Amino acid sequence: MAISDTIIRAAEASDAAEFHELARLFTPGLATTLRGFEPNFLTLLQNSNWHLAVAVEQDSLSGYVAAQDYGRGLRGAFSVGRIHDLFVAPGSRRSGTGRALVESAFAWARQRPAPMILDWQATPESVAFYESLGFKPDFVGDFPEYPGFTLDLRRVAER
Repeated sequence: MAISDTIIRAAEASDAAEFHELARLFTPGLATTLRGFEPNFLTLLQNSNWHLAVAVEQDSLSGYVAAQDYGRGLRGAFSVGRIHDLFVAPGSRRSGTGRALVESAFAWARQRPAPMILDWQATPESVAFYESLGFKPDFVGDFPEYPGFTLDLRRVAER
């Protein structure tokens, strides 16, 4: 997938250092060093229940998405997943990169073995972005300033 000069692809082991830097930008004050971050990153890359994708712009990472499939519940015929992180570096925002990254997570969710409900929360600054994708925020919950969003793929599987 390309947005002008940006490529969206699966994260690779060689992305660890740049991925870590983006995670530090996403979470100022992140205490994890690269040495502490990399083993977990490499483990998640090998786990089929995780989707880690990156945006590459001029041979550098400009964003990433991290999503997890928690699997089916005891009584459910569907799986529950979560987008943990969606981050685009400030200089690459409003270019379609965020849309392409989140679409990569949606495509991954559609390909899972069981129909999925994919949930995520948004920062106040990103609510308009998700609304532009056609989603409605759910302000009910423990942190109404960080509304929830849902992609429910159960209906798609029933057709």
